[in-house]
Parts: sequence; structure tokens; C-alpha cells
Amino acid sequence: MSEVQLANSSSKNSEKNTATTLVKVAAFLVGLYIIYITERDHPAKYEYNYNYLNPLAMTNVPRNKIIDKIVGFPLIHLPKGTFPTLQWLIKVVLSLIKIFINESLSKNSGLSKANSFEWTKLFPISNDFGDIPEGSLKDVIEQLNLNLEKIDKDPEIDRQWQELSQQKSAEENLVQIVDNDFKEIENKLSQIPQEKIDELASTGEKTLLDNLQKIVKYSAKLAEIADANKSSTSDSSVEFSPQSPTLDDYDKQFTIIRKPAIAYNFQQDLIFAYLQVAGPNPLVIEQFQCSDSRLPVTAEQYSQIAAKFGIADSLEAAMADGRLYVADYALLNSLVNGSFVSQELEQQKYIATPVALFAVPPTDSWSRPLFPVAISYQRTAISTEWILFTPLDGESWMTAKNIVQMTDSNYHELISHLGRTHLVVEPFIVPTNHLPEDHCLRKLLVPHFEGTVLINYGAHAILVAPGGKVDSLLASSVGADQAMAAKATQSYLFNFNEISFPQTLANRRVTDINKLPTYPYRDDGLLIWNAIEIWVRDYFSIYYSNDSAVENDSDLQTWGSTLVSLEGGRLQNFGDDGQGKFNTINCLVKTISTVIFTASAQHAAVNFSQQEMMYTPAFPLARYLPAPINPQDPESFIKGLPSLSQAQKQIDTLYLLGSVYYTQLGKYSPSAFPDNDRLQEALNKFQDNLQAAETTIKERNRNADRLMPYEFLLPSQIPQSINI
Repeated sequence: MSEVQLANSSSKNSEKNTATTLVKVAAFLVGLYIIYITERDHPAKYEYNYNYLNPLAMTNVPRNKIIDKIVGFPLIHLPKGTFPTLQWLIKVVLSLIKIFINESLSKNSGLSKANSFEWTKLFPISNDFGDIPEGSLKDVIEQLNLNLEKIDKDPEIDRQWQELSQQKSAEENLVQIVDNDFKEIENKLSQIPQEKIDELASTGEKTLLDNLQKIVKYSAKLAEIADANKSSTSDSSVEFSPQSPTLDDYDKQFTIIRKPAIAYNFQQDLIFAYLQVAGPNPLVIEQFQCSDSRLPVTAEQYSQIAAKFGIADSLEAAMADGRLYVADYALLNSLVNGSFVSQELEQQKYIATPVALFAVPPTDSWSRPLFPVAISYQRTAISTEWILFTPLDGESWMTAKNIVQMTDSNYHELISHLGRTHLVVEPFIVPTNHLPEDHCLRKLLVPHFEGTVLINYGAHAILVAPGGKVDSLLASSVGADQAMAAKATQSYLFNFNEISFPQTLANRRVTDINKLPTYPYRDDGLLIWNAIEIWVRDYFSIYYSNDSAVENDSDLQTWGSTLVSLEGGRLQNFGDDGQGKFNTINCLVKTISTVIFTASAQHAAVNFSQQEMMYTPAFPLARYLPAPINPQDPESFIKGLPSLSQAQKQIDTLYLLGSVYYTQLGKYSPSAFPDNDRLQEALNKFQDNLQAAETTIKERNRNADRLMPYEFLLPSQIPQSINI
């Protein structure tokens, strides 16, 4: 089965079988991990592949030769160091189970009939598995196993299972499928030398893996019950009724998964503006420099809008002071309207490319929050007429804001998240792992690539493949989405010397804190950037005494030349000469700081904010009605939102992506570096700087100008690598 066929099959089967699909993913990952750790001595080679998301350079992941499939998914053979630890696996499996139980309870499935257990107490910890100490893994897994065993014995659950199992053949019974596949893995393991099995058992992993397999088997039974009940009670006439769901309907989709805080205030104008500087995608806003025919705001309108927010201001003064800012989504112009196809119907989706204008109050104002001024978009895709909406309008203003949020969410997922973090880091992995084992650059970078190959493989093979979640949920067609992500990646990789964090801020003219005083992403990000840059400079000063030492490092020069080669990473404007050669410590420090920042802080900022994006009314991934063309249109924004079914898939997908925290920036494993007093001193300084940044950010979050705490760049919440 090809990757495209796999994604299509998975999508079709998961329309009404979400729970079983999620459990299959959990079973697949458990099986893959067991196979991976037994193949440690025979990993796949680090090689480039240009066919996954052509023409991007990605790491090749061949099919596995030991076992063909696990629960129907093709098994892969991973290079060394690409699968994270058992701790990561446990967190992912727990999240998958939590997702399907949350959805099942929200639909009042058969699981809600279990009277002997309170579902909110299923998991031994109340958080989102972000910070389970490694020493607590055993206790967490054992307790969850006991809880599931108790649920399994519930009379109502047992009754439903007995009825269901009589209706299913062995080929359809997920419990039997999972059990058989785990037994096949066990049989394959029996062919492995006993000393390797003993080594596995001695680490304590075998007990954890045994319990994890039991958890997956219990979950398979619950998933079968949940999906069977959903199929028997589902009513597409309700789900896809012309009557729009209410906000309360969307709220009820959160049972054991917490409803995001944004649900309580997303309709407020100041929150709408605040999301541009502290939301999931604070990378679009830029200073407005000259008049724009797309935004024909008059001086009178501007003054009235400012007065609505209690501000005395004029358009002329705001422009002269440089206090106007714009979010322009023209980069998405190549996207086309997509469609959502399910077993019940086909729905047209609508993308838009609005431009939104914002302003900052004058410097003598008692408070200076960014506030929205206007939103404009084309009447049609080929029209030269732009329709203007302002806070002075009625319900259409809320719809216009919702359209901006929809567009921003598509920009976030395709460009800021996938394109400019996951896929920008990927080309560095192959040449870094070809460096000598003891090379200083390899030792520094490898921890920042942990898990990235596996995650990116899953992204292209399932997430952004035809029939995958991107195809289903986002507003455009999957082909256009893939092309947009590739274009976004190349825009950075072809101009690598200009994409350091401070440079991207300067490029958007958002560095002046007097003109744009509240910008948490900028201010907190600079703390992290500075800490990383100091650490990288201190680190390389130990190995390179001067620029000549850098220039004469043949391994480093091979690394750079590989990255710019058409048969390599395909970067441009990279290195001192723009062609991959490194002549100075400064260029090396800036380059590696950019890689580490992208893999850690930048990814954290755009990835973990996806938990807020779970709330569909605030962050719709598509609109299902054409944009209004009359500012006096009274129709509610709710009517164009995704269906409850689509909203549920949005929760499922974004909770998984936004809830798994694994590793922490600055906390390298004891084996990462050899004993070296100078290096340890530099590392201690890095960790101290990160702790100071943590304290500063927490203090900033208590300030009134931060309308909501911005926690995505707290160092304690930043993983070392892109591993989810």
C-alpha cells in the first residue's frame, strides 16, 4: 500500500471509526518502537529523498524488512537516533487514548454508559502529559493499566463488548488484530540473540512495554464499542443540517480535554488584535509604511474607530508616527477553494486572502493595546474591488474577523509551522549525521534533531497526503497546500543567511518597542535567541580559537558544501560566501543559532499554540460559506463555521500535536558532551540564562498589557527538537 493509498484509506475508514483509528496509531507506534530498539545495530542509512515533498530535501525512510505491517500500517526502517525514547512514546499513546475517549464521551457513546468508573479520573495525572518525570513513568502506566482493567470489568462495557464481538469476524476485530500483531512482533524478537533481550529487560523497558501493550489492547476494546455506538446512533441529517451548531454545541465537544481559554473571549476586538502579537501565528504583522488602495480607510472613519476604543487619535498622526501595522495574507493567493468529502456529502470550502489593519494608541495614552482598524478582501478572486469592514459595522465585522482567523490558521499550518520549522530543519539532519562521531558540530546539533525524521515522515506520508487531515480540514486543496508548504520552505532555505530571529523581526519593521510596545512573541523570543546565541558562541570558542580554525575544518566545509548541493540540502545564500563555505566564527555561530532556535523555540511558539486552535469557532481551519460582500450583512459568523464533525477532527488533530512535550531546551543528556570544564561552564551559563528568561517572562505575563499570558516561549515549555 502506497503512502497516498494509506492516507486515503485511513481517512475513509476514520470518518466513523475515529476511536479505532487512533488506537491503531498507538499500536503501530508501540510496535515500531519495539522493532526499532531491536534494530539499533542495523539502522537505516542517512540519505536524502527528494520524492516525499518534491523538490525538498528530506531524510529517506525505507520500508522495514523484518515485519511488513502493523495493524495495516506499513512498517518503516529508521536511521539511528530518529525514534525518541520510551518516555516520548508513552506521552503520545496517552494523548491518543485521551483524544478518542474525549470524543466518545462528547457524543454520548457506549462508553458513557459505564457506571462503575468516573472517566475524568482515568489518567493518573491531571495535566496534558507535558512534564511526566521519567521516574514516574512506571507508576503512571501501571495505574492507567489498573484503571482500564477496572473499566473492562464494568458490566455495561462487558455487555456491549459481548454483543459486538459476536457480530465481528476475526479479521474485523481490532482487539484480535492488535493481539495478533503484537504476537508476531514477539515471534520475530525470539530470533534475536538472548543477550539483547536481557539488555532490554535490564533497563526496565520491557515491563513498561508489556504494560503499554496491555493498555493498547484494553483501549482497542473501548474504541470498538465507541465507534460501533457512534455508527448506530449517528444522524447525518443532524450533523449536516442547514441549522448551524451553536457555540454551546462546540463547547460540549470538550469533556476530558480542557476547553481552550480563547473560547471565553475570542469575539472581543482587542483579543482579535492581540492574537497578531501573541497568538499561534505572530509572524505576519508588519509595520504599515504607505497608503494602500486595498484599505481605503478615511480620516473620519479612523478617528471614529479609535474613539470606539477610548482613544483620541488621527490617521495622519498614526501614519506619521509609524503606529499602523498590517497583516497581509497575499502570500496565500495561489490557494484555491477546496472541498470536504465524507460518506454523507461533499461540502465546498472557501479560502480568502484578506488584509487587516491595526493601530497602536499614541505614546501619551494611558494604555497602548494594539486595536483593529479595518479588514478588507476582494469581492471575488479575480475582482479588482476590495470590500472594507470596520469595527463600526455590525455582525459582518465579526464574520470578517473570523475570515482573518481562518486565513491566519491556514498560513500558520502551511507556512509558519510546517514550512518554516519542520521542513527548514530537515535538510541539516543528513550531513550532520555524516560528520565524524566526535565532531563538535555533530555533538551540538544531534540532540536538536531527535525525533524530527519520524515526525516529518508522518507529516508527509499521512498528515499532508491526499485524504489526510490537512486535505480534510484546511480550506484549500491538498495539492495547493503541499505546494504552498514547499514554497514557504524554499523562501527560507534559499535565503538562509537572512532568517535569523532578529533579522525576521527587522524585515517586518517590528523591532521598535515605542511604536509597538506589546509584542510578547518578539520580546520573549529575543530572550531565548540571545541565550542560544551566547551558548553557541561559548561552545565553539572551545573548539575554534580563530576564524582560520573554522576555515581549515575540512569536515565542517564538507557539511556546508553538502547543504548547498543540488544532490544535498539544496540551500542557497548559506555560509560566509553564500555558497556553503564558512570562513568566520561569527557566521558559524549565527547559522547554528538559527538552526537550534528554529528546532526549539520557533517550533514551540507555533506548535504548542495549537492547543488554543482546537477551539474551532475561534480558529476555523476553513469557512463553508462565501465571504459576505456587504458590510451590512446581518448573517452570523457561526453559519460559515465547520460542522461539528469537522470541529471534532480539529480537536483530535491539534490536541495530539499540541500536547506532547518531550525534552527541554538546555537540558542535554549526560552523554551528549564529554567531560570538559570549559564546556560545562558554558552550559551552566546557558541554563542560567534560560532560567532568568523564565523568570522574566512569568513577570511579564502578570502585566496588564498582556491580555492573555503568553507561555509558548517559557524555556520550561520549549523542547530541544521538533519531535511532535
